[in-house]
Amino acid sequence: MPESALVRNSPSRSARRTRAGQGWCLPRPVRSFGGRLMGQQVWSWGRDVEYPDGNLLMQFGFERHRDRTTAERSTCYRLDRDQLHVALWGFGMFFGCRDLGGLYLKRFEFCPYWAPVESLSLDIHWPDELPVFARPRGALQWRRARKLWKSSLLWIANYEAWVCTTVGLAYRRECVADWLRPSVRAEKMAAAWRFLSRRGWEHQDLSLSRAFKPYTISAGPR
Repeated sequence: MPESALVRNSPSRSARRTRAGQGWCLPRPVRSFGGRLMGQQVWSWGRDVEYPDGNLLMQFGFERHRDRTTAERSTCYRLDRDQLHVALWGFGMFFGCRDLGGLYLKRFEFCPYWAPVESLSLDIHWPDELPVFARPRGALQWRRARKLWKSSLLWIANYEAWVCTTVGLAYRRECVADWLRPSVRAEKMAAAWRFLSRRGWEHQDLSLSRAFKPYTISAGPR
């Protein structure tokens, strides 16, 4: 085949960059680590609700909205602060921001679902009541979704730092110890979320398994 044909049929550098920016691009070990961390985080939020000296989510600024229409109750915690809207349930998290849309993060998963909605109805208490979330389409939606994704992970990290400052690390260690599937060390939860938010695994000359060792319980104290 003539060299001109090879050049003509090969995707341009700009096209490759465009496609790379239109995907979450998460290796399997990253999804596995993030999914375990998300499961542990949702468990920790559940424990925060039962904190003996007062519901920590409500101390942070969340409001409680209970489903009173069915025999099987479900509670949603909502934080609406300026342009930010966060909803927490036992099955996952919604994180929305004006001009960026909203992300739905399932419990035990580390791959977000995006929708062009910045806030949800207060009446949503079950997964089947959520609006349709899907992959973004086009460069603009992907830019918004990726910015929102990073912001959501940093928000969780900041919440974890607040918990440790407010009630102490020993409390979060108890939460993790009581979790059936502890994975990330309590003192490293905030740092792990920050590592994921900046896609730190892309900037290290380490295997992915070694990149996550500083955060995992199996790594032991450092």
